[in-house]
Amino acid sequence: MRFVVGLVLVDAPHSALNMFGIDQSVPDRNITRVKKFRRGRDQYPYVSPQAWRYWWRETLRERFNWELSPLFREEKQVFTSANPVKYPDDDVFGYMRAYKVGNKNVSVTRVSPLKTTPLVSILPERSSVTVDEGFASRHEGDPVPYSQEFYSTILKGAFSLDLDSVGRFSILDKSGFKNILKAEEIPAGKGEEAKNIKSEFDEMTNLAKKLEVTISTQEWIMPSEIRKKRAVDTIKALKFIFGGAKLAQYLTDVSPKFIILAMVEGGINPFISGIFYEDKGEVKFDSNALKSRILDLKEIFNPKTIYIGKDNGFMPEWNNDLDNLCKDDKLKEEEFVIKLGTVGSAIEEFTKEIEQYYEPVKS
Repeated sequence: MRFVVGLVLVDAPHSALNMFGIDQSVPDRNITRVKKFRRGRDQYPYVSPQAWRYWWRETLRERFNWELSPLFREEKQVFTSANPVKYPDDDVFGYMRAYKVGNKNVSVTRVSPLKTTPLVSILPERSSVTVDEGFASRHEGDPVPYSQEFYSTILKGAFSLDLDSVGRFSILDKSGFKNILKAEEIPAGKGEEAKNIKSEFDEMTNLAKKLEVTISTQEWIMPSEIRKKRAVDTIKALKFIFGGAKLAQYLTDVSPKFIILAMVEGGINPFISGIFYEDKGEVKFDSNALKSRILDLKEIFNPKTIYIGKDNGFMPEWNNDLDNLCKDDKLKEEEFVIKLGTVGSAIEEFTKEIEQYYEPVKS
């Protein structure tokens, strides 16, 4: 199984991208707080993975014209259409949907080929979070005080994209792998629900035939061109990703200022931890840790080309370490190539590797 793995750094210089709201567990209930979690003695601001994935999905809709799967609400649950043939976000981001077939419930679920961490602050709360004391005074009478947290930090996030799963839908009776109902599970009743399920299934089947999807008893496989486009669009969207809360007052560019991209065999993301850290209130880059991680896991990199992109104005003190990494003799001995450029050029060059992966093998 071939995975795209990556790590991004987002510069959040004065931001409140994902809010917790009012903390009801403390005496002071006038402060709107950012989301934080505790690790050891420190707390770290973060952006939830669902928020980051929402930004990612919306960027694909806006920038790459993806038609997103419609949402349906039933009591306390929200489902997408669960039609990965028609909707590329159902394919790439996964889904769960329950159907009532006769007297029993049948669910289809899809493990998301795109897996993400939260975006987590490298700096702890003590070095990054500030409380803004404000007053609402546009009305008549006394000003109304309010307080709100925001932070200045670098957010780190990692992801992996399962290239073999994009555009490939299994029908196994196993949670996460029953992506599509079987034909014999489609109810033959005349009720409204039965008609709707049959209509949706027929629409998906007809579209699959039109697109020349390969259909077997175990899985459906989309044509390579469609799978390639969906995977490439997903990675290219990182260059343009936008979103976040409180942008009216704390406008932030959430596109990555630093990125590492590679392809590996298996699901390990070698870049998730240990490469960036906090030291006396500053964010540091440990190039030796990155080099060690690459060499320790050299067997899984395929190809042995690692793309690193960094905006020229972001952390210029890291430039020498990155240049030395590109020239490192030990990495060269193991036939690794480190390609260094801007974030945009790294993404563009890397997506050519993805395109090549989906090309038919020449005999």
